[in-house]
Amino acid sequence: MLSRAEIFVEYLWGQGVFQEQDIMGKNCLIIGGVYSGGDAYAMGLKARLLHAGAAQCDTLVLFNPGISDSYCDLTDATAAVGSLSYDLIIVLSGMEKTRDIREGVCQLQEICHVGGKILVTARTPHDVSSRVSLNTYEDIWRYDADSLANLFDRCAVEMSAVDEAYGIVCALLTRVERAAASKSFLFHTREGKCIEVGDKVPQGYFNSSSVLDTIGIKYRTDKCSMMHNYLDKYAFFLEKFRSQPIRLLELGVFNGSSVRMWQEYFPRAEVFGVDIEASCRQYEEERIHIIQADLSDAAQVSMLREIRPQIIVDDASHIVSHQLLALFTLFDVLPRGGVYILEDMETSLNPELFDEAYRDCPMDAYAVCERIAHIAARKVPDDDSIYADHINRIGMETELVSITKGSVILIKR
Repeated sequence: MLSRAEIFVEYLWGQGVFQEQDIMGKNCLIIGGVYSGGDAYAMGLKARLLHAGAAQCDTLVLFNPGISDSYCDLTDATAAVGSLSYDLIIVLSGMEKTRDIREGVCQLQEICHVGGKILVTARTPHDVSSRVSLNTYEDIWRYDADSLANLFDRCAVEMSAVDEAYGIVCALLTRVERAAASKSFLFHTREGKCIEVGDKVPQGYFNSSSVLDTIGIKYRTDKCSMMHNYLDKYAFFLEKFRSQPIRLLELGVFNGSSVRMWQEYFPRAEVFGVDIEASCRQYEEERIHIIQADLSDAAQVSMLREIRPQIIVDDASHIVSHQLLALFTLFDVLPRGGVYILEDMETSLNPELFDEAYRDCPMDAYAVCERIAHIAARKVPDDDSIYADHINRIGMETELVSITKGSVILIKR
């Protein structure tokens, strides 16, 4: 599926924005875009540019949990391309999440020849919620046509366009020796207003990057601040365990990035990762143990109780029945002060983004957690729902329920 920015670029291609003289015999670079399921718009665009006569076309993959050697953000551009420079640069993503956006833009201009073109796309402040895409909520910057163009101080604007319906702005820029310097004001999503780039922005409680988030970025886990932005919140609860010889159980392994993060963050921990795919055994190494299991099977989930972990993280299928089976089966084995994290609750909370098959129970996982929180706060086991026995038991055993963006954290009494 194409991102909205990619759809817009495809539209511009059809409108003839990419001229033959900008492509024929030129060196091109495509930055960012969506890479998933072995299909990527950037690769198709690369093939078209080469077919149209480009001498060379490179791609620079920005932060992607499925690609371990992807680059973090636009401030990695010069390191990624080395001594190369380009005649045409197409930026499909990266403008929203690059923290030091002035440095990122400086590098884009540096690797573009004078007279070369930069086509840059970005999201507007049109909608900063997760209504359309989960990860856009964690954007730092948003743009309009003027703020996008003004940020590129060594470029002249050839054209700009805005798709109000999709919330995408783009600008086609020509690299010049030096344009007139001007102040840059960008929409900062957390402030909810435009600020001058370089201004000191008031920081929220969790805005200073934790050690855990730094490690998460290193291993390209989607838990980090480049995507879901869970880790600073998790560190608040998990820091006390760092030097302890604990056992951590994570449901869902995917490409191993998360279990490697836990291994480094907890230097004395034994990390147990569970996945239905046998191929995940390749991620076994010192202190990382991979268990192949079907988390929809009650008997196989029950066997995991033998691990007796201090921390449990459910980042598996996100199917509600699987989440509830794990919670109802495994919470009891946590010791006092143990931590249970239900991750990616969006399958309960954002039904517009997920197939109905995820919600295969009469009550979704978030609603169950709400009821557990009610019992924990009220200190009376009087839930009367279909899952009353489990909710009352877990609620009375819970010291704290923390609802964060996309996750629920339970601390056992």
